[in-house]
Amino acid sequence: MFRAMKKQWLVMGTASLVLVGGACKKKEDSAGGSGKTVETGNKGEGGGAMPAEFASWNQPDAAKLWEGAHASRLTLRTSGTMSMAGDPAAIEIKGDKAKVWDGKTEHELGFVIDSPCSVAFKQTITEGSMKGGVSTHSKQFVVKGGQLLAGEGAAGYRKGKTAIVCTSGMDKLFTVDDKGCKKWKNVFDKWDSEPGECAWGTENGKDMLTLGKGDWATKVYADGDVLTSQQFDDFVKQGLHKKVGSYDEAKQAIGETVKANDPGEQAKAAGGTVGDTKTIVGLNATYASDKASLEGKPLEITAQYYSSSSSTANGVTSYAVSLVDSKDATKFTLSCYTKTDQGKGLKQFDKVTAKGTVKESFGKPSLEDCTLTPAK
Repeated sequence: MFRAMKKQWLVMGTASLVLVGGACKKKEDSAGGSGKTVETGNKGEGGGAMPAEFASWNQPDAAKLWEGAHASRLTLRTSGTMSMAGDPAAIEIKGDKAKVWDGKTEHELGFVIDSPCSVAFKQTITEGSMKGGVSTHSKQFVVKGGQLLAGEGAAGYRKGKTAIVCTSGMDKLFTVDDKGCKKWKNVFDKWDSEPGECAWGTENGKDMLTLGKGDWATKVYADGDVLTSQQFDDFVKQGLHKKVGSYDEAKQAIGETVKANDPGEQAKAAGGTVGDTKTIVGLNATYASDKASLEGKPLEITAQYYSSSSSTANGVTSYAVSLVDSKDATKFTLSCYTKTDQGKGLKQFDKVTAKGTVKESFGKPSLEDCTLTPAK
């Protein structure tokens, strides 16, 4: 409904696939679950065979450029909300191992260059219904002018009208040659392809390759022999992945970013007090400090009506009402998810009392099964 971005079984973007259950874990172990970094040749994700179509596109300096420390983005959660760019992460890569610090916790992951334009970070799932499986977090990259450019989106290489492009979608990779276009998936360490749709064209004076068709088509633009999408270029321009001198330097940079973007820190800076659940800004500060003390618990709060929206799926309509502390404090909102249109008839900044159960919504507290009544 309103939180369609929540990750459940299949995770797109920074976490490309979650493998669930014992059979998947066994497959990872048998293939070398921690991954293996390769520079050239025939190894793919987790040690699987890389198709011959990929071999000529391998970049000989890729492994050397990935080795070392990076200030980057990588979402390691296997449930809850997901950032399309990924969460800030300090990364140190040594061979087939990666240390990743998310600002609070350090994780040990496997690492592999699984194609000429993508890498995979492999995370063992240690809790929840998917415990024992492996979550694979992918990033796309190119080597341009001897420099590593990494991000999210689509990126690859061309030689005339032949090309290889890695994407962040279900079709992980496309190849184009004189025989046509193929789209590729890597499932359980096995690459499979089927005919795809690719078309060369021009846009704004640049050669452009369109991968797929319709609303899900991806466009990449040529800069010499490198192909990148607008999303990938934006990621690079924003400096969301940078190689740095040391892991400590990466952790310092990520720590500063995490603190600046942390909802709890922002709430405290706005006057929120940990332990206060009578105001929305206080609720945000408290939830960020001790989520377990509030998650799943009933809550009543008096606030002001701000806006409402609705969503219909399978004939069922759900409603969301946004509440604020006051007209002078609209940066922090509380989503109140209702089964009926309880925002109907309310005017902006009308005072209401909301009752519901605290649940996470996009990393912040919300109220499920919420009811609203006018307040004085």
